[in-house]
Amino acid sequence: MPISDSQTLSLSVVVTVVGGKELVARCLNELCNQIDFRTAEVIVPYDQYSKNVGDLATQFSQVQFHYTPSDCEVRPIEHDLYDRRRAAGLNIARGRVVAMTEDYAVPAKDWCSQILACHEQDYPIIGGAIDNEVDHPLNWALYYCDFGRYGRPLAPGEAKYASDVNIAYKRDALNQVRSIWRESYQETSVNWGLQALGKKIFLDPRMLVFENRPTLSVRDLIRERIQWGRVFARTRIAVGGGRPQRVLFAAVTPFLPLLLLARVCKHMLRQHRSAKQVAQTLPWASLLLFGWAIGEFAGYVFGAVSDKGSVTQIITDAQECQRT
Repeated sequence: MPISDSQTLSLSVVVTVVGGKELVARCLNELCNQIDFRTAEVIVPYDQYSKNVGDLATQFSQVQFHYTPSDCEVRPIEHDLYDRRRAAGLNIARGRVVAMTEDYAVPAKDWCSQILACHEQDYPIIGGAIDNEVDHPLNWALYYCDFGRYGRPLAPGEAKYASDVNIAYKRDALNQVRSIWRESYQETSVNWGLQALGKKIFLDPRMLVFENRPTLSVRDLIRERIQWGRVFARTRIAVGGGRPQRVLFAAVTPFLPLLLLARVCKHMLRQHRSAKQVAQTLPWASLLLFGWAIGEFAGYVFGAVSDKGSVTQIITDAQECQRT
């Protein structure tokens, strides 16, 4: 049944195109089996760099495929493309709760119902558990570099971070920082902005997705890590980072691989991985983390500081919204 514009939706799910058409179809197959399209919606934003995703509209007729052409003269880096797609989806989402995932993730069969159950709590930002579903050393290394802190067993509780691969916001809270994600959504800047307004992040293992990413070449993954590290550094210095902090952050980046590798070990031990799996994973993880450190260093050295999205600006905007 079509949803009228005036109807209040309980849930909006934004699926970010990262891997491409086949992986989007895999994700939608799981989502459509658990979505009540009378009270919820699924949105797939795409652009000229992912045009073939629009071909799925016939197969998934109840899903909103939202085409947004990029206004960039030069193709943005991959991470920026993904962030623009997320923002395009958030801008048209109508749900009381707005959830996000990506096509590399396969939602658990009760993911949508668990999102709504979790949001019966007062927390405005709720992240969920992320498990790896591909048993290959390189996939495990990538998983622990990105999502180790979200792997089960995951104790529910307040946290500093939540991943945009498995996250859901109360719409009212998300709108308070709309200025920061209107054009490009970046999880750290949005979540840091909400935390600056006194909002808490909560992790709840009932919301579960499985990371199922085809194994890429080592060269492609290192290049990706460099890009991701640079984007993180760029975001970090934009959220209240002056020149002294940039210099300090850049100075400590040589120690990052060891620090991050220690975290990988911590999460592998927490999940009771075998000694054999640890030995197979750590060399690849070290290589990927070295690429991340290179990217962070480059981001601190060459990234531009902007007032857009700064904590001060977010608080000012939110206070202005409250007054009006």
